[in-house]
Amino acid sequence: MIGTDHSLAGVEIREKFSFTGRQAEALMEEWKAREGVYGIALLSTCNRMEIYINTEEEKVDYCGLLCENRGLQKGEYGAYLRERSGRDAVRHLFGMTAGLYSLILGEDQILTQVKEALSFAREKYAADKVLEVLFRQAVTTAKEIKTKIHPVRRNLSAAGEAVKKLKRQGEVFAGRKCLVIGNGVMGRLTAQTLLEEGAEVTVTVRQYHRGIVDIPAGAARIDYGERYKILPECDYVFSATASPNLTLTRERLEMCMGNRKQIFVDLAVPRDIEEAVGELSFVTLYDVDDFVPDISPEMKRDLEEADRLIEEGVEAFWSRYECRELIPAVKGICDLAAADLCGRLEKPFRKRETVHSAELLPVVEESAGKVVARLLYALRDELDAEHFRECVEILERRFR
Repeated sequence: MIGTDHSLAGVEIREKFSFTGRQAEALMEEWKAREGVYGIALLSTCNRMEIYINTEEEKVDYCGLLCENRGLQKGEYGAYLRERSGRDAVRHLFGMTAGLYSLILGEDQILTQVKEALSFAREKYAADKVLEVLFRQAVTTAKEIKTKIHPVRRNLSAAGEAVKKLKRQGEVFAGRKCLVIGNGVMGRLTAQTLLEEGAEVTVTVRQYHRGIVDIPAGAARIDYGERYKILPECDYVFSATASPNLTLTRERLEMCMGNRKQIFVDLAVPRDIEEAVGELSFVTLYDVDDFVPDISPEMKRDLEEADRLIEEGVEAFWSRYECRELIPAVKGICDLAAADLCGRLEKPFRKRETVHSAELLPVVEESAGKVVARLLYALRDELDAEHFRECVEILERRFR
């Protein structure tokens, strides 16, 4: 795994490593073509960018390759990247998927984003079986943590933390007019959070969308191209798109705004709102890094329990991973066991000759193979890799 996140880099650096869908597809296609690379998946969110690779290559400068892909100098930007391999990479994915390494601890969106990253890699024929199993196990463990442990049962999000912090500073949202730029997952969540505070919320939508555009019930909508017209009426403006382009610029704001005090919140990476907007006397501008929640003693205790569940999940995956080369042997044992059973049944079947006997044997053989496979994989999940190998070797000798 190679990547960066909020703990390593500020938003101005993270946005240099963010990927659009097309950029992610191009990088995965390029790296998947490298000799010894079997699978690749890329995750790009507002707080992190991480690439997971299943490869037999051991001495590859992925840091240099990534910087080259982004048009950056490794000497200047390599310090913002981290590489992990083996169990370290696996454990990081599990913890990250559970939201334990997020800027907003336990946030819910990362679980969906991880699933979408795997789905996108699969769609682009970049993911292999190892990454498929790895990501699915990470998602399963994350769901278990969110079900059992308090911090990750709460509906945490950057939008929620932004609203909470602004309220602590004396801001009031009930009855105030808010504009949300963006109708993706983060935009809809932001709009819903503001509606729950009693705000009057308007959400931008794109004209090119066909059919029904889903926005939270109770929110109004305007076309994205009309956003500057409504801005002078708004008390709060939240921007949360996945676009690499700016949604608001200082020049355009100066042309349409007065001197009314307003708060702008940029929840996107790359940032949606031009940084120079914050220099306007009537604007207070925040970005996603401004909303870091405090960790209570209760949350620290729950994190210890989450770590335990993560270790169990990592061990379950790693046990399978270490035994992956035994899969052909397991299949061979299943086939031999099924053939042995059918051989033993053939004579009784001949004595009780019916019109269905010829049809039954293939069904019995297939079912027997599945039963043996289930038993063997149950052993694999319960034993360490060394003992499971011994069992497979014994069975292979017995059926030869």
